Parts: sequence; C-alpha cells; structure tokens
Amino acid sequence: MSNKDGFAVTDGILTRYTGPGGNIVIPAGVRAVGQGAFLNFLAMRSLTVPEGVEEIRGDFFSETPTGAFSGCSHLNSVQLPQSLREIGCWAFAGCKALKAIDIPSGVTKIGNRAFQDCENLRSIGVPEGVREIDYGVFMGCKNLLTVDLPAGATVIREYAFADCASLSRADLPRTVKTIDYCAFRNCASLTSVTVPADAKEIGDYAFENCTGLLSVTIPDGVESIGENAFRGCPRVVVRARTGSVAERYARKRDIPVVTYEQLKDAAQSMLDRAYAPYSHFPVGAALECEDGTVFTGCNVENAVYPAGICAERNAVFHAVAEGRTRFTRIVIAGRGADFCMPCGICRQVMAEFSPDMEVISMNGEGQEKRYTLRELLPHSFGPHSLK
Repeated sequence: MSNKDGFAVTDGILTRYTGPGGNIVIPAGVRAVGQGAFLNFLAMRSLTVPEGVEEIRGDFFSETPTGAFSGCSHLNSVQLPQSLREIGCWAFAGCKALKAIDIPSGVTKIGNRAFQDCENLRSIGVPEGVREIDYGVFMGCKNLLTVDLPAGATVIREYAFADCASLSRADLPRTVKTIDYCAFRNCASLTSVTVPADAKEIGDYAFENCTGLLSVTIPDGVESIGENAFRGCPRVVVRARTGSVAERYARKRDIPVVTYEQLKDAAQSMLDRAYAPYSHFPVGAALECEDGTVFTGCNVENAVYPAGICAERNAVFHAVAEGRTRFTRIVIAGRGADFCMPCGICRQVMAEFSPDMEVISMNGEGQEKRYTLRELLPHSFGPHSLK
C-alpha cells in the first residue's frame, strides 16, 4: 500500500483520498478508483482521471450512494480516460454541480444509479458499447434536456430516466426491446415518444405522470403494455396500426388512437377532390397533429401555374389556421406507379413546424415508403437559422 499526497493506493486500486481540495489529478499507475474513494468530498472542484484507469467502482447492493465520487456536490468538471471500461453503481450520484461529462467510447457498462441526482447535468451521450441503460442511472437529473442512446442498446431498465423533469427528447434506438417499469416516470417535459420497431414490452408505469406527453407511436411488434403504463398522461394520443396490441390496449382504456389506416384512407380520399386539370397528377395528403387531430389537403392548380398549391402545404396551412403547429406524421398519396414524394417547398414548410415528423409516401398500388423529414431535408434552414 502506498499513500502519497493523500492518495491511498493498494494493488493499483485507489481506495481513499484524504488530500486537499480544488483541482484533483489522480496519479498515474492507478487501475481502478475504489468504492467510496472520494465519498462526499465537498472540496473537489475538478477531476482528471489518468489513462490506465479501467474502472470506477461502486456497490451494486448498496441502498445509499457509496460510489467512488458519490456526493461530491461541488464537482463541476470531469475528464475521463479512453482506457475506462466501466462506470460503477452510484459512481457520480449526487454530483449536483456537474453540467456535462464526456463518457469515453470504450465504456461498456454504466452501473445502477451512476448519475442519479446530478441535478445540473444537461446532456449526455452513452457510448456504443453499452447495451443496457441500467436501473435509475439518470434518475433525478431534473435539468437533463436530451440524451443520445447507443444504437445497440436493448433495455431501458427500471427508473432509468425517472424524475428527469426537463427531458424533452429521448431518441430510442431500434434495437431496444424493453422499456421497463417506471423508466420515464415523471418526465413532465417529454412531448412525444416513438417506441422502437424491435420493442416487445412496455412496462407498468413506464410513462406515468408524463403530463406533457402528447404522442406515443407504438409498433406492431409490441406484445405487452403495463396496465398503468400511461397513467397520469391526460393528453396522450396513441399511434398504432389497426388490430395491434397497442390499438386494443388504448381503446380499452379510452385513450385516443390514430391508426395508420385512418391516415391512409384520409389521404386517398382526397385524390378525388384534387383540382389538377393541367398536370393530371392528383395528390392527397393527411396530416396528423400531436394532439391526434387530422387535417387533409389536395393539390389545387391554377392557370397561372405558380398560384397553385400542393396537397401537403394545403393540409399544413389548414392545420395552422386551426391553431395547430406541431405535427407527427403526414401520409401523401398519388395514383402513379412512383411513390408520391413532397416537393422541396413542401419539405421546407413542414420543417418550419416539425423537422422530426414522419413522412409516409404512397403510390397508386397502396405501397408505402417511410422517411423522417430530416432525411428528406438535411441541413435545413429554419427558425434557428435566424437567431
């Protein structure tokens, strides 16, 4: 065992620090930072962990914060090494001054409650090697605005984002199969959720008290939805296919439902109302708003060609005139063999209001292609460009 400058190190494990506060640099040669090594050390302002450290430890079985840096409430800056592979349970729990942290790409495990109650953490990216978003890992991060989850993640565990009151966006990768019990409970700022295409289960109370939640899109493959998954979500609308588990679940509980089939039929019905004497190319559109309201449109041509309007803009302007400016998806129908895609002007108009909306293009045979608006209009000019 060595003890130099306040660092107690045994067999490459930093077991305890008793030195001065301020800006702390862990010495070279340390392989792991032990459980509770800096527990409740209030004098630390910044931390540098050297290359060679592979693990920041914590106690899986502990019911109280005992991680390596738990309770370091004045810690506001952390530099982690590329050698790091695991961030243990409770590792940075209660680091209330921490606003951002760059997790190295080699990390494959982030333990239970690792960042619980990091109240000022604003954003975080989870590395590609992490497959499970563990129990309570970001619980109580009340100022967390966005989180980027890895493409290979399979499970969002219990309470993973519970009480993240400012979380407005959570992009869930396709590979997620389970959204567990209370995973997003009390995320009051979350307005829309798209459940991944590979998902099988939405746990009980998963989105309880997400009072701002307006839109949840649930794929056909979901087999199980907890009885109280959306309890306390007074404005939520479920998007699902006719006959799916999600549609039956919502209708049984009097949750409003908008099915793809409804939108498809609405878009196709507008083909007969199109006024296209010059192009002979009728187009119908059905635009779904976040509150579940659907507005339709058709193309209206004019002898002075620029005076005409496309079906998509017709639907959007109709919606705006009725006070709706947030859209979830649009179905665009044509009668030709090719898929009916929105023109550049229509893409720009839709991006003004909902740059992340889904665009579903159909051909005359009823086949479909799906895109996000960002895929169709990357690097768009928008309200943000004028700031």
